Amino acid sequence: MRGRVQAPALWDVEDMTEFPPIRDLTIEGAAPSDVNEFCRRYHYSNNGGSHIWNWGLWHGVTLLGIVSYNLPTRSVCDAVFGPDHYEHVWHMGRLAIADHVPRNAESRLIGGSLQRIQQQYPHVWAVVSYAAAEVGHIGYVYQATNALYTGTGGDPVYYIDQQNQRRGTFLSGHVDAARAASMGWTAHRGEPKHRYLYILGNKTERRQRRALLRFPVLPYPKG
Repeated sequence: MRGRVQAPALWDVEDMTEFPPIRDLTIEGAAPSDVNEFCRRYHYSNNGGSHIWNWGLWHGVTLLGIVSYNLPTRSVCDAVFGPDHYEHVWHMGRLAIADHVPRNAESRLIGGSLQRIQQQYPHVWAVVSYAAAEVGHIGYVYQATNALYTGTGGDPVYYIDQQNQRRGTFLSGHVDAARAASMGWTAHRGEPKHRYLYILGNKTERRQRRALLRFPVLPYPKG
């Protein structure tokens, strides 16, 4: 996804003491550089990870939040609706909001970006996302936006860049152990992640796609 022509004034966020009503914020494309810098400032991983399709929550030229999507591993794609429908699944790789922005801004950003996926990429049936239990995340924002909870999953192996003691830019699904070692990254095993799923489409399509769902739908976890 192409970002804005004009770069965002990221530092303006830190100077803001009042925010406009959530309804007045816009959801538009964000450049990869926007995502990387924003996550460096506001995401627990300190990096933008793997991202292909990106949207931002904007107030004028000020970026208040980002959400990015990529393609899951083939095993994850196969597990959602079955191997015959693997190409219909995306993964929400990053969700980050600036400090002090009203909490419901996250819900607006998620909902708005999912609407754009439905409009621009109608072949996408579902988006899977994970909440990292190892850093205390339960996934309340996914619960607030009516995602389905499907248990735990995700690859619990991650890499630490020993040079700056941060997570490596690529998670284990995107880099092998040999490459990680060559870059001075060490492997660590975390906890399984809470797995949430958004099923997209109109009412009839969502009903049909949910009937194909291979994951169990479970009650929401609590902290």
